[in-house]
Amino acid sequence: MEIKVGCGCGQNYKFDVEPLNGRMPVKVACPGCGADGTESANHFLTQQFPNPSPPVPVALRINRPAEAPPVAVPPVMLSMPDTVAQRPAPAVRTAVSKPKKSEEFNFGLGILGAFLGAFLGAGLVYGFYLWTHFQMPLVGTCIGALTGWGARTLAKGTESVMGGIAGLIALIATFAVLYLMYGGLAVAFLITLAVSVYFAYRIAG
Repeated sequence: MEIKVGCGCGQNYKFDVEPLNGRMPVKVACPGCGADGTESANHFLTQQFPNPSPPVPVALRINRPAEAPPVAVPPVMLSMPDTVAQRPAPAVRTAVSKPKKSEEFNFGLGILGAFLGAFLGAGLVYGFYLWTHFQMPLVGTCIGALTGWGARTLAKGTESVMGGIAGLIALIATFAVLYLMYGGLAVAFLITLAVSVYFAYRIAG
């Protein structure tokens, strides 16, 4: 269809178009000044089609199958076999504490070993003092450890009473060595005496 449009700038132009429901399907512009001429073109079409037919709406119907209702599944009961249900509980083993003393434990030899260890420790400490005129480091540790080790080795085991006796022997040996080196000042070495008793008791007891 040919449409004629007059622009305000004085330019008249025409073009062919297929109207859509009595109106312009696209926008048009004046070739002279570039002004929008769509409304003028629509006015021209209104005069040609005074009663344009309204667009017919098209309804689309999509048929979907109805959803199937959920099927309830009954719970599955698992039955335990009789052999598992009647299986006896495992026996609980009780831990049996082993005594510190062995079957060949000898209390008398343990006391002898404590004396021998104390004599060896005291001899080493006092011999080092006579040789160098200096006190050996860790006097209490040396005498106490050798006393406890001698008692434990000859007794072939440990026992709390044995540890107490070894501590007493180590105390006497340590005090004797300190008295030989420092005379009456030996009572001032309380820490050394305590360390000697501690190591003898821990090793033999």
